Amino acid sequence: MESLSFYENQFIKADGLISEGDTAGAKEVLEEILAQYPDFGKAHNHLGWIHYNKLSNYDKAIYHYKLAMKFDPKYPASYLNYTYLLVDIGRYSEAKEHIAHTFVTLENADYCSYNSELARIAEYEGDYILSYRLYKAAQKNALNPNFIDNMAANMKRVYHKMSIFEKLKLKFK
Repeated sequence: MESLSFYENQFIKADGLISEGDTAGAKEVLEEILAQYPDFGKAHNHLGWIHYNKLSNYDKAIYHYKLAMKFDPKYPASYLNYTYLLVDIGRYSEAKEHIAHTFVTLENADYCSYNSELARIAEYEGDYILSYRLYKAAQKNALNPNFIDNMAANMKRVYHKMSIFEKLKLKFK
């Protein structure tokens, strides 16, 4: 059995392969890592990402994200990636519970991204006032100029979806 540091280096290689667009190569390397170290949380996260984003295999993605959070509970990417998946597949109540759990358990949660996802859920559910406010909260604490611009565009889109009464409520609350 090779040392863990070898597999950490293999993980870095897999991460690079994903960045280069070689998803198949990355998947192969990640599966090799997990064959030797089944509790390597970051490898589970990346496999979850591949199953979700490239293979549309949501059940396998969920499986790997849950293992990633179990085996590496301080790795924030797994929590956020799992959130994106739950929202994208319309499991809003699970996503809200997961986000609430993440806020309690994860020290370095990206509140901007989570507020953006909560806003997206509220928008899908037709609660445009809440959605607008959450996008605004996400924007307020953000540092990335592109993220800030995206939140502004999201707020504008949601504002245009509001009824006249919702717009008035927004202004006077």
